[in-house]
Amino acid sequence: MAVSETGVRAEVAHVVWDWNGTLFDDVDALIQSTIEAFEVTGLPPVTVEQYRRQHTQPIDLFYDRLFGGPVPPDVRSALHAAFHAAYSRRRPRLSLAAEAHEALGAIAARGLSQSLLSMYPHDRLTSLVDGFDITGHFARIDGQRGPDRGFKRAHLAEHLTRLGLAGEGVLLIGDSVDDAVAARGVGTRCVLYASGLHATEALAEQGFPVVTSLRAAVRHAMGEVR
Repeated sequence: MAVSETGVRAEVAHVVWDWNGTLFDDVDALIQSTIEAFEVTGLPPVTVEQYRRQHTQPIDLFYDRLFGGPVPPDVRSALHAAFHAAYSRRRPRLSLAAEAHEALGAIAARGLSQSLLSMYPHDRLTSLVDGFDITGHFARIDGQRGPDRGFKRAHLAEHLTRLGLAGEGVLLIGDSVDDAVAARGVGTRCVLYASGLHATEALAEQGFPVVTSLRAAVRHAMGEVR
């Protein structure tokens, strides 16, 4: 439920899903691709624990944190290229999260509308979603169009405007601190799925419910958890 201007808690009517790490099970690929990118560009090695502890948006700031200072511009370009090459090799072997079909079906069965919002490039996003035969679940799909926007807040605000929705009655299900910041910024509820992208403590600090399964996230969407 969301809180309206009158102080009455309104039932969730719409769920906005994040893609990478939430519905799409690619966190291990993201982490391993980053570790590989640092290695092949000659930067200090990165561990899984460092990745989760330091993860933030935008990506360039994340790389600076992993490096321990500003990454030199020429190295930064090589780092981005190495990451995309490493991730592109792994992506064909990736699939949806184990509970994704169940979660989408349960929300649809309850009569809630759903949409998909991602910072992943729009054309690649829609192609992936179509390939998993889940496009029909979504009233709208928005990936990133144009240059990297860095943060999701403005992207979420535009997404809701295109859907004709305000924050009230909307629940964002994501797996990152940036998802939490975006939800707070536009006044929606949020449930954070601990996919392994962040240290769980970092998610808990955001003040939103943190769950370890998409099934539990759906329970929040349906108001079964108070």
